Amino acid sequence: MKVLIVYATKNGVSKKACEMLRDNLNNFCEVDLFDIKDVPPSPDSYDVAVVGGSIRMARLNKDLKKYIKAHAQTLSNMQSAAFICCGLTNDFEDYVVTEIPKSIRFSLGIECFGGELKPDKLRGIDKILTYIMRQSILTQDPDKSNRDMIELPEIFPDTIYALAERIHRLKTI
Repeated sequence: MKVLIVYATKNGVSKKACEMLRDNLNNFCEVDLFDIKDVPPSPDSYDVAVVGGSIRMARLNKDLKKYIKAHAQTLSNMQSAAFICCGLTNDFEDYVVTEIPKSIRFSLGIECFGGELKPDKLRGIDKILTYIMRQSILTQDPDKSNRDMIELPEIFPDTIYALAERIHRLKTI
């Protein structure tokens, strides 16, 4: 079975998540991994396609969105999944509504792969804003109600593994 994974990343979080997915699939699938910057192929010649990327300033990468829209019919008619990496995972559902075209049916679902807030990997204003966000999360008042608490984001290996398992089960059907 051939699997195409297309991702967009700015600071490497989506790439890291996609590499984890690829590593979970490599034992039973042929996997091609493409950064959107490398002009990925059409999903036409693949059995499964996975597309996604990180959210920056509440938006998905514009080139990735163009790729998804250009291949909307193919993605809807094949086994496919989408994912989002986001630092504010509580906003995942909002990102799905605003950033993933409603016209596409991803048969394997739309997943949140988590995210990271690591200012040491960034530069300029990105570094400053990420540092402020991270410090804000780390210094939350634990006496506040739990629904107001924001967790420090991390990549979700269990979600990535679960998607790999769904893809693996396709091979046995």
